[in-house]
Amino acid sequence: MSNSAHHDLATSGRTWASGRSWLRDNMSRFISLASIVLLVIIFTVMNPNFLGAANVRNLLTDISPLLVMSCGVALVLLLGSIDLSMGSIASCSAVMLTLTFTCAGWWSYALIFLFGVFAGFLNGILHAKLKVPSFIATLSTQSIWQSAAFLLSGGQPLTLIPKNWGYVNWVRAKSIGPIPLGPIPPLFLIGLVLMIVYYVYQSRTETGKTMMALGANERAARLIGLGINRAKIVAFTFSGIGAAVAGMIFAVKLKSGIPTVGEQYNLIAIASAALGGVALTGGRGHIILVILGVGLITVIQNGMNVIAVDGFWQQIVFGLLVLAAIYMNSDRRRRDLVVK
Repeated sequence: MSNSAHHDLATSGRTWASGRSWLRDNMSRFISLASIVLLVIIFTVMNPNFLGAANVRNLLTDISPLLVMSCGVALVLLLGSIDLSMGSIASCSAVMLTLTFTCAGWWSYALIFLFGVFAGFLNGILHAKLKVPSFIATLSTQSIWQSAAFLLSGGQPLTLIPKNWGYVNWVRAKSIGPIPLGPIPPLFLIGLVLMIVYYVYQSRTETGKTMMALGANERAARLIGLGINRAKIVAFTFSGIGAAVAGMIFAVKLKSGIPTVGEQYNLIAIASAALGGVALTGGRGHIILVILGVGLITVIQNGMNVIAVDGFWQQIVFGLLVLAAIYMNSDRRRRDLVVK
């Protein structure tokens, strides 16, 4: 065989391998998008009201808290770490917002936002400065914030008193000034804005790019002098903000502070990020595509409710989704990866 033939064969092999690698890296995104389209068609055939204006608004409202939580935890996953405290932060935020409306009014939103900054910053300090593995650090703070939610609420849901309803009625707005929203709820716009802010930070700032480098190879990132600790603290802080905003969304949507409202969202948020293409091993993914995973899980959840699927079967479906997300985003070529 001639040298040129050898060269062409080698080039073809590299191209094929590159194509397979690209397809593997993007498989979860394609599957998520195709699954959303297919499920929408199936649920619409089974119940024509699925794509009605009222249900579309419900879908977008349901997406909102999961979207902000998933975008926040995606930054942590890019590090190759994990945050298990999101649900508890969201629950505590919902309870605190309901309580503080009476004494702080509109300032309550700012106070809960600052609480999210503090809770996320604490996770970052425990992990980056005190070198506590993220799994253990956030498992511990999960217990702290969940207990705080129960203590503040007395273990019971707190219903928003009628005189404070004015602080949450904006969620029913049909327009922003002269601009009509149609079926788009304000809560969904909040989720979109936060997602875009996180995406710009991840893709355009030095610290955001450091998160990617850190997840790909922490030792190499440290050797070239990147701001490792700062990237970790910022990622966990953003995750705390996302969880707190989700808690606020829960509170204003339900007009109550339920101390367990975010409990089920830890794994669902992680699965949503993974189904959107964020690698659980770190170093790969884009915040903007997390909405695909969030959309898939929300369509499944909403569709199963519309066609009256038993709640226990829904949990089985979500468990299978988590397994599928982990499988599709695992890099099986690397054997030495652990959650950091």
